Amino acid sequence: MSLLFEASVAGGIPIVGCLMNQLLANDIVSIRGIINGTTNYILTQMAQQHTSFEQALGEAQQLGYAESDPTNDVEGIDAGFKLAILSSLAYHHRVSPDDIYRQGITSLEAKDFQHAAELGYAIKSLAIATLEGDTIQARLYPALVPLDHMLAKVDGVYNAVEVDGSLCGQVLFHGRGAGSEPTTSAVVGDVIEAARRIASQAPPAAQVHHQRALSIKPIDDLETRYYLRLTVADRPGVLAQISRIFGDGGISLASVLQKDSDPAEKTAELVITTHQAREASVQKALVKVAGLEVVPRINNLLRIEA
Repeated sequence: MSLLFEASVAGGIPIVGCLMNQLLANDIVSIRGIINGTTNYILTQMAQQHTSFEQALGEAQQLGYAESDPTNDVEGIDAGFKLAILSSLAYHHRVSPDDIYRQGITSLEAKDFQHAAELGYAIKSLAIATLEGDTIQARLYPALVPLDHMLAKVDGVYNAVEVDGSLCGQVLFHGRGAGSEPTTSAVVGDVIEAARRIASQAPPAAQVHHQRALSIKPIDDLETRYYLRLTVADRPGVLAQISRIFGDGGISLASVLQKDSDPAEKTAELVITTHQAREASVQKALVKVAGLEVVPRINNLLRIEA
């Protein structure tokens, strides 16, 4: 007996079958994907219509894309389960949803999309799994993606999964990730495959084996670039204090933009991007920045995925 589960990830996109069959000759270097149509619709509306998160979520609920309780989607729980499936198939090691670092999209504001576009990026909720030696790192979060990258162009309720294989190179699977018709396509395809095997008395479909002994790399060891938006006192010397903290943490700043001064509150908004840095170092520096008297609020921290 076989358990077929193509519809469990990305609706009508045949990614499960490809990882189990057509891509088996490859060592999978990485998987990057947009695998939740609800969150992608919300982010697309926020980027293109300049709506708030609450407005975009309300539209998604009215259209039937989001549940009345959208927690599983907007907090990344649904996509986390899907990434666990893809990672387990790609690396032949059982990856649990608990192994995946997960950040939802509820902290995003329209300002983040405006600033990202000015910097040459789109914001997408990315599910990422990479293999480095004998270590898997799996993570899910809203990230800045270069506008010319294929994943930056995946809008609305569409899904996409980019697989980087040792032989095939980068291949992109793109299509409708949810809805009755794409799901029907995947489910009926599995039913037909099961019926064909029964009729021909063929052996069951290949089982999923988790024979590789791999470890899980913690998010603290992630090395990437970062986007930071914070509210600061609008007076001389503020940037010097912030820069000193990052410098002491070994974090190099790539750009600093001042936005949206508020004369009444005597505050301004700073948008900072970093060069490659270690997650643990960035988080430690942020704690110190948040403790500065001249920093009333840290508005957002996002990773930049090239």
